[in-house]
Amino acid sequence: MTFRAASSALARAIAFAALLVCTVICCGCSSIAGSKDVELVYEAPATANEGRPDDLRALVLRRLGAGNVAADVTEDGRSLRIVVDETRTENADELVKWSGTVLVLEPDPALPITPRDPADLVARTTTHQDGSVEQYWEGSRAAIARAIDRTTVDRDHRVVGEPIWETASNGEPARWRTRVVYVEPRAELATGIFVGWGDSGTLRLRAQKDSPADTSLQALKTRAHGNVGTDVLVRGETSLGHPVYETDAIVVSFGFGIQAYARAQQEKQLLTTPRLPALRRVDAVGLPRNTELVMACIVVPILLSFAWLAFVRRFDRAHPEPMWLVLLTFVLGGLATVPAALLEYGYTRLSPWLDPRVVTFGGQLFALPLAVVVFTFVIGVSEEGSKFVGALFASRRKEFDEPVDGIVYGIVSSLGFAAAENIQYFAAGRLTAPLVVARCFMSIPAHMFFGAIWGYALGIRLVDRQVRVLAFFLVAALAHGLFDAFLLTDGTGGLAIALNMGMASLFIMMVRRALRHGVIDEASLKVKSDERSLYRVGRPGLFAISSVALHLLAFGIFVLGASYQMARHRPGLGFVGASSLMVLLLAVAAYGVSASMPLDVAVDAYGVTFAGAARAWRRIRGFSVHPGHVLLDCEDGPIRLGPASNEQIAALAGALTDKLGTNGSERHSTLECERPSKDVVARVSTY
Repeated sequence: MTFRAASSALARAIAFAALLVCTVICCGCSSIAGSKDVELVYEAPATANEGRPDDLRALVLRRLGAGNVAADVTEDGRSLRIVVDETRTENADELVKWSGTVLVLEPDPALPITPRDPADLVARTTTHQDGSVEQYWEGSRAAIARAIDRTTVDRDHRVVGEPIWETASNGEPARWRTRVVYVEPRAELATGIFVGWGDSGTLRLRAQKDSPADTSLQALKTRAHGNVGTDVLVRGETSLGHPVYETDAIVVSFGFGIQAYARAQQEKQLLTTPRLPALRRVDAVGLPRNTELVMACIVVPILLSFAWLAFVRRFDRAHPEPMWLVLLTFVLGGLATVPAALLEYGYTRLSPWLDPRVVTFGGQLFALPLAVVVFTFVIGVSEEGSKFVGALFASRRKEFDEPVDGIVYGIVSSLGFAAAENIQYFAAGRLTAPLVVARCFMSIPAHMFFGAIWGYALGIRLVDRQVRVLAFFLVAALAHGLFDAFLLTDGTGGLAIALNMGMASLFIMMVRRALRHGVIDEASLKVKSDERSLYRVGRPGLFAISSVALHLLAFGIFVLGASYQMARHRPGLGFVGASSLMVLLLAVAAYGVSASMPLDVAVDAYGVTFAGAARAWRRIRGFSVHPGHVLLDCEDGPIRLGPASNEQIAALAGALTDKLGTNGSERHSTLECERPSKDVVARVSTY
């Protein structure tokens, strides 16, 4: 087989593997944004125009965001159009039509109902303490929502859905049931209500003293006499169960166990969203497939990872890794999301205490130590282990011959993993600007830095076999666990940013150390680390400015994207121009970081090593000193050592003179002096 034929076959294999990655990841998504969209159209009553807020679109987006419903929202006069995936239609409809008022309603267990379509529903009966028998229907949340929408009762009653928390176990969602209540509320809790944490995963709805809610609460407490079961608390079409009345609050329970905290946190986010005007749904239309959005959800994550890959490869310019091996490692990293997801799912099935979704106790600070342990073990070890396996093939190849290669392939596998992971996030989040920016400038770099830690250990073992890769791997897993725990704990998001910046500094340090070595061979291995002299070169001032600019521009792009997301109108030329300029400046700052990063010139018995380029003494003809740098004259081309201060240049020139002398005959003994090049002539000059 010819070289061209082999390259073509390899390219086809990589393309097939990439297609396989996208197929596997897309199969893991319930649906990709734009593939099965529904447009919901709402209209506010004409009498409500004066009281309607100016930022209705922003309020609706906040309400839907609190309910974890991704949607595109546009406002046109009295009309509000919401595009949402068809699987979230019922959720979005309930959240938008809910004004924000919590109702206290009286249940009527004596009234039976018959849904028009009882598919996926199970008829149940229960006997109460007074001997009365209640009939209701049980099913999944979606099935109950459909049943409520298609069930007709008299004007004095309505049907709501209620979760049966005791049916939830081992990561499986709770079953739901129907409950018939009277339409006339016993109380309306709107203004004057504060939502806070209670005991054991409960919420306390406290009324402001002398507010209408406080008056209603006192009347309810007197009527109920502290008994549970006489009332139900209803938000929109959802029953929150039977409340318990305290002196100045209503206590709502969300079941037992650690899962109760996560449920309470979800409800707390909804109950604290601003009120909405009365909105009436006037239309619901299925939309044709949005091919552009579907393709963007797949292509954009890959392009974002490739952009970071281009940044990382600038640190490996001396001996760039073959592109076919880089792409193959990228694909293997993407496929690594599959075993990682299976491991994480298996842990959640074992015990709720291994479920990352609930171990934060609803994002409370007291649970942070537990969250760090669980996130490290369940997510950190699973994901970093899968990425590590994705990089193993490259680490066994002959092309893996210098310490910086470990960092490169560790990052490449991590970027493939991040791309596959982001396909799922973008598919669920509809590619909103804040989501894209947050994933691009927080999550993707974090994945890079995690992979760089254990990748550095893989590479440095070429020089020092005593290095324990497992220790570095555990550090990466711990950093991963800390990062995720900080993100999901209230009030610690800033620590996640600080950790990312700290890992960026660690990444720079590891790259600098790795670039002190070039291609490893038997001669270079004879040099001991304490026999090397290091001379710092670079532009630390420009590097610091570029690093600060990189962070500020990333933050600015995030703010710009968030402002667009919450704005009432689609972005215009101003937004496109500003965002394009900031992205261009960010690329310049990233280039500045890679071009000005301080590096070390290593001088030892083997030769001179700089930025991963190692030259044995026998391959060095001489050197010349210039303002701010030293030019090393080598057989295969000159190497520019610098820039550096005059003091560093003088010290470096002295070290080179000690080895090279003023002519070839004055060379000192080196590891390779037995095989000197015939045309070696030391030329030392100063300009």
